[in-house]
Amino acid sequence: MADNNSLLTGAVKDAYISERFSEKTVTLSDAARELELYADNTEIWIKPVLQNLSKHHKRGNFSLDLAIHSIERYCLTPAAKQYNLEHGSMATPWHHIFPKAVRLEAAEVMARRYSAEFKLGNYW
Repeated sequence: MADNNSLLTGAVKDAYISERFSEKTVTLSDAARELELYADNTEIWIKPVLQNLSKHHKRGNFSLDLAIHSIERYCLTPAAKQYNLEHGSMATPWHHIFPKAVRLEAAEVMARRYSAEFKLGNYW
């Protein structure tokens, strides 16, 4: 069953993201917050992604949309798999604990936070 986030494309997706983050504070779901904290505190996944995003921001070709997908793919997906190995049950697959919508939710918040750090000149 496809979720609504995977069906969004182009301008509709951009409008969804900008509408979702038009407020200053964003409330994450419990699963997204747990995954965000786990990934942030595990340097093996976050450090290479942040170095890559820093490099692109310094060059001037930083894209928030690509940053969201990069964080989701190279940081949050392996973090979700490892979290399931350490804290999950053997009967529940990792992608049921952290579905794509939850991973994208956490990736959006992380990308915006790191983008703000890059604008301040804080690079990794």
